[in-house]
Amino acid sequence: MKDLFDETNLGDLKLQSRVVRTGLWESETKNNKITSDVYDRYESIAKSGVGLITSELISLYPKNKFNEYAHKLYDPNFIGDFRRITDMVHSYNVPILAQLEFVQFNRGIDMNVSVNDLTLDDIRKIQTDLIIAAKKLSFAGFDGIQLALGNNFFLSKFINPYYNQRDDDFGGDTFARLRIVLESIKVIKDNFDLHINCRVNAYDGRKGGIDKEESIKICELLEEYGADSIQVTKPLSPLYFTKDEENNELIDYAVELKKRINLPVIVGGGFDSLDKINNVLNGDDIDFVSMYRPFVAQADFLVDWKKNKNGVSRCKLCNNCYRVKSSNCFHFK
Repeated sequence: MKDLFDETNLGDLKLQSRVVRTGLWESETKNNKITSDVYDRYESIAKSGVGLITSELISLYPKNKFNEYAHKLYDPNFIGDFRRITDMVHSYNVPILAQLEFVQFNRGIDMNVSVNDLTLDDIRKIQTDLIIAAKKLSFAGFDGIQLALGNNFFLSKFINPYYNQRDDDFGGDTFARLRIVLESIKVIKDNFDLHINCRVNAYDGRKGGIDKEESIKICELLEEYGADSIQVTKPLSPLYFTKDEENNELIDYAVELKKRINLPVIVGGGFDSLDKINNVLNGDDIDFVSMYRPFVAQADFLVDWKKNKNGVSRCKLCNNCYRVKSSNCFHFK
């Protein structure tokens, strides 16, 4: 029987439990500096019994859509600040991934260049920037990177036929649309000792977008080119996750995906109690679950869950933290 608090491995990473804390917004930095509140939050999560921490969004570029609510890789304080965080997290024997994202690609005065208007030089610049980012994140002490290929980030649009209408080597079939990512992953894996997790939409939901079968094909290609694990999500997650039954589609997708690839698969979707998670781990043969909002409501809730061998998150699933882009809970300060 599997249990949420099993010691296990996620690829090359040793985990103290099967739960992955997935970050989102950051609202507690000051002048781009990590404050004691941010540090204390990470420490509470790290010593709670979590298996793996994924950071809040880390923005690759200036003038990006969510920069006000994200850490900034290009900030001169970034490496030093996050080295303190990663060293502290590691002191509790917890690995930590950097969630790397961008929504907009800006070419000089041309702001928010679309997928189809990228030149080959633009594509090579994005790939170069991802590789340079990997070096910075390695210096900052991260164990790996979560590439934001899901939700509605820029790379999720690039690999999606709904948006990508290119007629060159980076458009057309699944491989061509994914090539910008595959080439980047290969170079990163060849040069850095970093775990590469890819966050992928199980489907798109738009006519002409990615369906579940193509999403699985994308994951197969990611595995072939060096990705170490997959986290499945939906385009507008977590707004979809307001009722227990609404994560069933992701669970069903994850079960099918596990049959097709040999990578660890992480699945989220409104998990809020130890009993429900253990039922999913055993009844649906899921190995890892991701949680976001319960950690906003209470950073150290896993301490009580592990001690009592039971527990329900106090998160009310109001989604206020998501809507107002806050790392604080509306109900529980």
